Amino acid sequence: MRKIIFLLLMLPMALTAQTLTFGYFRYNKVMEQLPEYKTVCDDYEQLKKRCDAEIVRNEEELTRSYVAYLDGQNDFPEPILRKRQKELQELVDKSILFRQELQTWLAQAHDSLFAPMRAKVDDAVQRVCMHNNLAYIIDLDKAGYQFINPTCGFDITNALLGTLGIAPAQQPSTEEQKQ
Repeated sequence: MRKIIFLLLMLPMALTAQTLTFGYFRYNKVMEQLPEYKTVCDDYEQLKKRCDAEIVRNEEELTRSYVAYLDGQNDFPEPILRKRQKELQELVDKSILFRQELQTWLAQAHDSLFAPMRAKVDDAVQRVCMHNNLAYIIDLDKAGYQFINPTCGFDITNALLGTLGIAPAQQPSTEEQKQ
């Protein structure tokens, strides 16, 4: 009798384990196969070259100012020397800030250029997952889950927030969402 009860209790777990399947892929490899990939990469490289050229121009200007300071250093009276040192330090600070801002802008431009392709791949991943009734997709490049099929899993966000002592945001019920 115990064996029968044990088997009946284990049957739902065994059926669930057999029905859950997953998919995996390399996100970057798929992106590289898109027809627009080369064009977007070329556009980004052109932006990067222009930014690099501007950084070189900025550094050359800084170098010229530094050389001019060194050339006149022995001839300047003390007040002018301090003023030139201060101006040179401001140029160095501005040059560093300029480089950081340019790198931030370049990263944003990269994300913006590649966003339509990422959206396209993400949509395809979801469609393939749903069509093949996959429980989840693993992106091997990130080693994370790309998509989780809501019919095979559930959102544990509110449970996690509750465990952490954070009040979960009020979400509409499933009946309200359908309307």
